[in-house]
Amino acid sequence: METKISELIFSFLKMASIKYKEVEKGIWTAKIPEKERNFFNGSESITFTFERELAEKHRDIELISEGSFLLRKIVERIAEVPKVSRIFAIQAPEMPPNTIGIVTDKAHYRAKVAFNFKVSFDGEQRKEKLYSVIADTAGGNVSIDEKLFVPDMKQYSSNPVSDIKIEDSGRDILRLYMESCQMLEKHIVPEIDKLKELSLEQYNDELKVFDAYLDEQKSELLKKKENVSFHLYFFQKEEEIDKLINNLEEERKRKIEDLKLKYRVNVNIDLIDVIVLEIPTIGETSSKTRKTSKS
Repeated sequence: METKISELIFSFLKMASIKYKEVEKGIWTAKIPEKERNFFNGSESITFTFERELAEKHRDIELISEGSFLLRKIVERIAEVPKVSRIFAIQAPEMPPNTIGIVTDKAHYRAKVAFNFKVSFDGEQRKEKLYSVIADTAGGNVSIDEKLFVPDMKQYSSNPVSDIKIEDSGRDILRLYMESCQMLEKHIVPEIDKLKELSLEQYNDELKVFDAYLDEQKSELLKKKENVSFHLYFFQKEEEIDKLINNLEEERKRKIEDLKLKYRVNVNIDLIDVIVLEIPTIGETSSKTRKTSKS
């Protein structure tokens, strides 16, 4: 987990043009440019670590860990505005996956699309996780990773090579996005089931305590009811006791509904950004490959 969080933080710092360095093993410092100081509550610099033991030894160091305030702020900042960008790989042309047909030396760009997602699990305990899903238009291969995809811009350019054609794969981004969402939803099912199991356990524990309290109150009222005599006054007293018992049952119903709401698990999937990666490729285009496969 520490590795995934550190990758996210360093990617954010690079994105925000914030310089950072390791001053001691496991301890980092970052100099905050003026334009970003409002985000960091006016601080000109921050010193942080991802290791709880180091943070406990140095009280002036910010601990960035799952659930920490700064990590949540950074995740929200990244997810504020979904972005779409296109970059071109700087590499020799490669063979596309699942190529069927005659291979030629003619090069073209094929698209791989990276979708970065933030998933929020809301319940009694709130947690957020980041995922990337990468879909290759050539063969329809889709992979998922539990971290943001951040391209190394030393390996990519914002401009294509002039003599390499950009091919249309025939698979639009919306369709790939839907496929990626479906894959992500399947991937997080075990996480959701785990949270639901934990929430159900907490729900039952709290309800058990409350039921015991109500049952004790109800038992005392029933004993009082058994001890009253058959005088008109005591018939009125019985009615009062019955009313109190009914009130306890109504209170039980309200408590059950409150606990169901309290321990319900809600999951939200937010798209952070989309990165279209154009890969120099030789051989059949992805659209031609698909037609060949069908035939």
